[in-house]
Amino acid sequence: MDTFQNTSSDEREVLIKRVWAAVNALPHREVIRTEDARTWIDQVVGQHGEAALWHAARLNGFGGSEIGVLMRNHQGARADHGMSAREIVASKLMRRAPLDDTAHLRRGHENEAFHAQRFWAKWGAVRDERAFQALSSTKGRHPWMRYSPDDLVRMPVKLVRRDDQVRLVRTAKPLLWLIDYKAPSQVDQADKVAFQYTAQLHQGAILCAEADMDLDGMMLSQFDWANWALKDDVVQWEPHLGQDLLEAGDHYWAFVLRAELPSYVVTPLWEQNADYTEKMMDTARMYAALSALSDAAKERADDLRKHLLQPIADVRLGNAKIEFVDADQNGRLLTLAATKVLDKALAQEIFTPEQLESCEKGDKELDTQAMEGYLKGQGVDMAQFKKRKLDADKIFSLAAQLDMDPQRLVKEQMVLRVAPPVRESMRNYLAEAYPLASNVMAESEPNPAEVGADSDRG
Repeated sequence: MDTFQNTSSDEREVLIKRVWAAVNALPHREVIRTEDARTWIDQVVGQHGEAALWHAARLNGFGGSEIGVLMRNHQGARADHGMSAREIVASKLMRRAPLDDTAHLRRGHENEAFHAQRFWAKWGAVRDERAFQALSSTKGRHPWMRYSPDDLVRMPVKLVRRDDQVRLVRTAKPLLWLIDYKAPSQVDQADKVAFQYTAQLHQGAILCAEADMDLDGMMLSQFDWANWALKDDVVQWEPHLGQDLLEAGDHYWAFVLRAELPSYVVTPLWEQNADYTEKMMDTARMYAALSALSDAAKERADDLRKHLLQPIADVRLGNAKIEFVDADQNGRLLTLAATKVLDKALAQEIFTPEQLESCEKGDKELDTQAMEGYLKGQGVDMAQFKKRKLDADKIFSLAAQLDMDPQRLVKEQMVLRVAPPVRESMRNYLAEAYPLASNVMAESEPNPAEVGADSDRG
């Protein structure tokens, strides 16, 4: 983004006045606090330079990149990427400045022209400049609805339904398609279109309809950097999504006009529900058994490992490997090798620095204990280097008290613990299915009769 760090104060003042003019023309200007507007303008001009005018224009409603978040929150669900309706409304009231300048945003912006060229060549598409300009300037019936299209093209492709599936087929006549270009850091060719992208295209489709443009299709084009290819997915119009979109936009624009911030959507706490435990009983039973079986199998495998290694406890393998080949299974069954565990402290005590130098492998590692001892010796206060141990419940409560989104800071990971009787049952099962056979014991333990015979001879 452009900044004004290397420009004159006169140029900065001119730009600030232009941004103020855009802000003062906002339909909800009367509910924006002047001190918020002043701070916002100072920060955004300093961070983004001329682009502050573009950011000021975005205050005039909800764009396509925001509508998916509003729809999710309106339905009582948390949105992706940690965004929320509360933060979007705060941004429209100029209480939250767009200071993020991420690589994702720059990559998408700077690559868009090249992306479009690749897309046009792939589909034989041509931008409909007249329609594109019309959509760019269209003001919908809902005052909050704004949209900056990536592309509106004519291309010889249409959607047809065959065998309950929608397919793309070539046509002689170019048809009108609304296109959205994205450049995420990673693309999985098997992934479905994310909800926020579907919502964004639906908002564009609504504005096309209000501008009397008959769309023939919508498509999301994502640049797959790893494979240097485009992942192009058709997005079909869904009337219920269009209705949900309008309701969510109306709902949250009313918050803007009232200068009121909606609450964060916080996942409700679990309430005891007998229907859930009854419905999931069979699944829980199977999981408990398999989990306990896994633990019991690990215990039995550890026992067998001890028996397997006992006969060679008094030898050193070095770099040798022992292969167990099972003729009945026509292949290698097991490989036994040794890893070397070095007593670094003892080696440093015994050898000279020069000798240790000749035995080095890879880069040197920092000795944290030596560093700590040196700093203490210099009288350095070690408290500044200690890591805090934080209580998750206290952090959650503090965030809520400070009007922050607590679930951005504290997330939950589900943990399942299997009851002891189930674990014991699986141990008994394995003891029967995989017993420590007499021949295994014989390999690792001396025969009492032979011991007695040797002692008699002695």
